[in-house]
Amino acid sequence: MRHRPALSLTILLVVTGGTAGCDRLGIGGHDGPVSDGAPSEQDLQKISYMTSADAGPKGRKLYTHYEQARTCGDFELATRWNRPPNIESGPFRKKMVYISASVPADLPKDSEVFLRGVIEQGETLPSGAARWYVKLQDGTRVQAIETADFYEKEEQAAQEGSKQTALVEPNRPHREFCGQGVYEGLAGKDTDQEKKIPLVSMLFTMDRKK
Repeated sequence: MRHRPALSLTILLVVTGGTAGCDRLGIGGHDGPVSDGAPSEQDLQKISYMTSADAGPKGRKLYTHYEQARTCGDFELATRWNRPPNIESGPFRKKMVYISASVPADLPKDSEVFLRGVIEQGETLPSGAARWYVKLQDGTRVQAIETADFYEKEEQAAQEGSKQTALVEPNRPHREFCGQGVYEGLAGKDTDQEKKIPLVSMLFTMDRKK
């Protein structure tokens, strides 16, 4: 797979967060602030180097360039701020489900997820799509697919002179893998066994040194 630059889709994914954090800040409710599960301001000091803009409701700060994250942990912090787990938001008006330890047994198909694990194998398919096999903390293998359409958008971003890259060495095993996507259910095929495994269609993907 060719190395791929920062994607303008990052801004789209951020801006369409819309009402993320409204309830906790007392913007959208009448019963007082409600915990949305977002990181604290103290936690956010770790990612103070990342670009942000007052693009949320009532001028709320949002991180606008995920590809600047130095680690998958930093990427997750920024995403948890933009997309708190207890708030329905984003392009699909759903709660973001954060997956790193395991895949919830009752996770509905078409859930929007933040996937974080370790690359076992990565490759480019004849169609131009990218495919990874990712291992979670409990040993679960997840198949992640990013379509050629998103690949082409990242190629476009390269021509705009991006200084940061979302994907650096995406085919190298043992690197950390993270990104946003849509859960497709047990629709992936394990390379080692004739069984179905969780499948995630990726919207934005990064790899970083573990």
